[in-house]
Amino acid sequence: IPASNQKLLTSGAALHVLGPSFTFQTHVLLDGDNITIVGDGDPTIGDSYLLNISDWSTENNNLDSELQPWVDAIKASGIQKIKTLFVDDRIFDRNFVHPSWPANQINTYYCAQVSGLNYHLNVVHFSPSPRNGTTASLGVISPRMNWITFRNKTSSNVGKKYKSSFWIARTPNTNKMTARGNVKAKHSVPVKVAFHDPAIVFGNTLAHLLQKNGIPVGLVKHVPDDSPTSSGTIIYTRSTPLQTALNRSNTDSYNLYAESLLKRISAEATGRSGTFDEGAAVVKTAIGQRLNESIRSVEVVDGSGMSRNNRISPAILARWLASFDTNDPVGKVLLHSLATPGKGTLKKRFIKTKFGNASVHAKSGYLLGVCTLSGYITFSEREPIVFSILVNDVKGTVRGAKTMQEEIVSVVIQSME
Repeated sequence: IPASNQKLLTSGAALHVLGPSFTFQTHVLLDGDNITIVGDGDPTIGDSYLLNISDWSTENNNLDSELQPWVDAIKASGIQKIKTLFVDDRIFDRNFVHPSWPANQINTYYCAQVSGLNYHLNVVHFSPSPRNGTTASLGVISPRMNWITFRNKTSSNVGKKYKSSFWIARTPNTNKMTARGNVKAKHSVPVKVAFHDPAIVFGNTLAHLLQKNGIPVGLVKHVPDDSPTSSGTIIYTRSTPLQTALNRSNTDSYNLYAESLLKRISAEATGRSGTFDEGAAVVKTAIGQRLNESIRSVEVVDGSGMSRNNRISPAILARWLASFDTNDPVGKVLLHSLATPGKGTLKKRFIKTKFGNASVHAKSGYLLGVCTLSGYITFSEREPIVFSILVNDVKGTVRGAKTMQEEIVSVVIQSME
């Protein structure tokens, strides 16, 4: 089980299929008194990390600022009232969640839905705080979801015998949410809850901002599945380089990014709405092409490694990494998308390692009982070395596995001196 090392397969396949110069392009189309947002699977729109948000109380203002160019372009088109704001997310299918992901974690940020039109990492932020003698305040809710009524069944017990236990229940396949549990103290970091149907959430968010800017919106609707390709005049395009998505997928190990890449290569290869299954088949094909052999022992299920049904040997994973020349554009992009010690998921790794003239770019991975690490050791004057260390069936803490992985890498570096 590779855990998040699965992202190395997904991101490499994305470079193999899409090319290093690929950009996601989300279009705004004007057609009479209607507006259509045509998604391209871009996972970056509304990503608070990319917006450098540090003060969560101002998050909605930052999100509004990011969407203001969209609003300005719509205003500049001359339209004064929008009959229907359509969202076209058909670049992907609407099977938002992989069936092998843990059912009891579907509302978590790391199991967020995967849509052809993503927004705010497909999660809503709550910042609850206690209120004397009544339910807790839910605080600032980001993004603004004014069209949803959040039920509040929390408590605000702050005494020593009480604990914080705030959580959100969401009815499956809806955005009906109920806050529960106790709030003992103000949350300084938002509680993240996955929402349903990201394209509709984005459409309603944009409609709300348009109305604030004097352009009323009648309806927000999906483009029907059987409708022809959306048409109209392109009045705005949001472009995102592939490298940005790869960095968030690999350095920060964000699952939504990897799954968006998986479905995007599915759409690119098939000409149909991207799916988990067809994306997995594209990854397996790419592995076979790059390694020039049939790889029957590899099981590709999802893009992020959240599924425990993925299977690969460390030898094949290492050969996959070695198939990318880090001096060529494709290999360079893959290499620089990986975390380095002190950054991303390696922020607290390799603290005692002596690197000399070597550098490590690697992808870590964790699931219950699983601890993995694969990547490149690069040197100033010799060819890089690839490594893959996949540890399964760990009993208890993974600390020993992590130490072993770092010691193996250290020994390799020392042997090259």
